[in-house]
Amino acid sequence: MLFDTHAHVLSADRERYPYSTLRGGETPPVAPVQFPVEELVRRMDECGVSSACLVQRATLYGYDNSYALDAAARFPDRLAPVVVLDALDPASPAKLRELAAGDYRLAGLRIVAPRLTRDETDWLDGDAALDLWAAAADLGLPLAVIIYRLNNEAGRAALLRLARRFTAVPILIDHVGLPHPSTPEKAWCEANGVDCTIPAGPGFGIADHLGPFEDLGHVRFKVTDINFDRLDEAGLDTSAFVRALADRFGAERLLWGSDVGQSPAPYAGKVARLRASAAKLSDDERAAFFGGTAHALYGRALGRPA
Repeated sequence: MLFDTHAHVLSADRERYPYSTLRGGETPPVAPVQFPVEELVRRMDECGVSSACLVQRATLYGYDNSYALDAAARFPDRLAPVVVLDALDPASPAKLRELAAGDYRLAGLRIVAPRLTRDETDWLDGDAALDLWAAAADLGLPLAVIIYRLNNEAGRAALLRLARRFTAVPILIDHVGLPHPSTPEKAWCEANGVDCTIPAGPGFGIADHLGPFEDLGHVRFKVTDINFDRLDEAGLDTSAFVRALADRFGAERLLWGSDVGQSPAPYAGKVARLRASAAKLSDDERAAFFGGTAHALYGRALGRPA
């Protein structure tokens, strides 16, 4: 069973689902892309992927989750929405509760930085953000956080404090949280003098960057095509990377996400990369990584018993 925990869908209907940004306005910071939900489901069928989380693509739609919610509602037994809300907005906790009480079968919440700075963490652990964390805890919703290369050190430190406080919240660190920036962010890092070198094996920097999370079993790690893309680019073994993560945290704390709708590889190529990355896992570890852990976290949103 393959469960894609990180799929982005992007509508061709710009009038019904207009682009926005995290800071307002209509000009997104990335090139517009079309990847409608029908295409995702078709690709999933071709590749044997049973289920997926539709993660709001905040860089194109800002905090307007309409398309992710509507798309998931069309395939409620296969797709579950993960929304992005403004953690600096005091109204967001009420909005989260409203969405969770509706007919959407909300799967989770994602928190992102509205602007990239090196040291600001109010978007993650400020007073308003803490209220949003508390709402997610009350609702029993998994909460995903994305940390970029520029804010990696401050973001990880803030997230560690939050993980120690909100022990009942299933926390997912997107793209593993290591300094593995996507290709566009890599170019930005190089242009701005920010080191984005990937630590090499056998340790891949896991102990240094993520070691403090080892004893926090409610924290999981989402391994995505962004990680595979950069590891491949650096000539590093993706299966050794996944094995190192499993050795440190246990394979039951790893989830796969394709990052389709953002990372450029074809969906079939993403699934092939996933399978190759699990070459050093046992059958039981592979089952957890491929979908078992995701099903336990998100199955309820798909109407399935956990």
